[in-house]
Amino acid sequence: MSLETLLFGTAGVPNSTQKKNNPIEGVKQIHALGLDCMQLEFAHGVRMKEEVSSGLRKISYELGVPLTSHGPYYINLNAREQDKIDSSVERIIQTAKISDLCGAESMTFHAAFYMKDSPYDVFDLVEKSMNVIEERLGRLDIEIELRPELTGKTSQFGSLEELISLTKNVNSCRPCMDFSHLFARTGKYNTEVEFDEVIQTLKSELGEESVKNMHIHLSGISSNSKGDLKHLNLDDSSFNWKDLLKVLRKNDCRGYVICNSPNLEDDALKMKTFFKEA
Repeated sequence: MSLETLLFGTAGVPNSTQKKNNPIEGVKQIHALGLDCMQLEFAHGVRMKEEVSSGLRKISYELGVPLTSHGPYYINLNAREQDKIDSSVERIIQTAKISDLCGAESMTFHAAFYMKDSPYDVFDLVEKSMNVIEERLGRLDIEIELRPELTGKTSQFGSLEELISLTKNVNSCRPCMDFSHLFARTGKYNTEVEFDEVIQTLKSELGEESVKNMHIHLSGISSNSKGDLKHLNLDDSSFNWKDLLKVLRKNDCRGYVICNSPNLEDDALKMKTFFKEA
C-alpha cells in the first residue's frame, strides 16, 4: 500500500476497548479514538479463528484502518537444534498466512539470538532461512512484507546494519525500524542530528522508497549496558521522540508508526497530535 503520510496506531487492541481480547472490537476502537492503524499481536502464538480473520479484513477495509502484525516471541533462526530453527520458520510462515487472511501487508518479528556465535555466521543462517520463507510464501501466493525488527538487546540479531544488509539480499525483506530499541541497543541515536543520520543512511543504502514505506515501532524505553529492559510510557523515558517525529516529518517519511508504550493509545494519540503540528 502506498501511503501519503505516517499512520499512528497501537501494538495490539487499545486498552480502552471493552472486549480486550477481540481484535475486531480493537479496530473499531482505533477508529473511534481517531487513530489510523493497528498491529495484530501474535506474540504468544498464532491462533485465530477463520471467522475472526475474515471479520478483521472486512472491518479494516470498511473503516479504513490498515493492519500490521507481529510474530511470536519464541522465534530463533539461530537455535542450536535444527528442529527449533524449522519451528521458527513455520511460525513466521503461519504468522504470514494469518496476517494475509486479515489483510495485513507488513509483519514484523524478532529473527534470532546470537547465542555467543559470530554475528557474521548468524547473519548467514538468518538469510538462508529468510530465503526459504520467501520461496514458500511465493508458492502459497502470499505477498507480505517480512520485516525483521531492529532489536533492543545486544544479544539479539537485528542491528541497523544487519537489517540493511538483509534487505539488500532478500527481496521480500524490509526493516522494522524500532527507534526506541536503536537508542537502547546503542546508547546513541537520540538527537535530531542522529535521527536524520539514520534516515539518510536508509535512503542511501536502500533507496528513497525505503522511507516512503516504513514500519516503525515507538515507545518510551529503559535500558542498561546490555540494551533494553522494558517499554515505558513516553513521559517516563529519556527517549527523544519529539525530535524523531520532526525528522520523520522533515524527510516526508510515510508508513505505520506502532506505539508499544504500556498506555498504548494515549501515547499513540500524543505522537499523532505532535506529528501533525510539528
